[in-house]
Amino acid sequence: MSKIGLLAGKGKKVNIGEIEIEIKPLSVSDMDLMMKLGKEETQTKATKELFDKVLKQAVPDATDEEIAGISIEHLTSIMEAIMEVNGIDKNTNTQFLADIKAKQKGK
Repeated sequence: MSKIGLLAGKGKKVNIGEIEIEIKPLSVSDMDLMMKLGKEETQTKATKELFDKVLKQAVPDATDEEIAGISIEHLTSIMEAIMEVNGIDKNTNTQFLADIKAKQKGK
């Protein structure tokens, strides 16, 4: 491994609901997904793609149906964990988190 390998992010164990999972960081190969998150017209689909990717990395034997069945009450916690692991300042994404929380209240 070259020294550039030292720039890879480190995962972090977090509690979501009643389970502990390790959230792994995103990488350069995920830049297209991050760009979709920044565009309002693709944000919902990109968020689902992000959750699918991160949760399948954290729990490789999780099925698509299990991930789709995660209660909406856990969305904010999952997104906050993803942002924390990736060093994304919550304050720069307050509107995005506010939108998720608003959708949770409307469930």
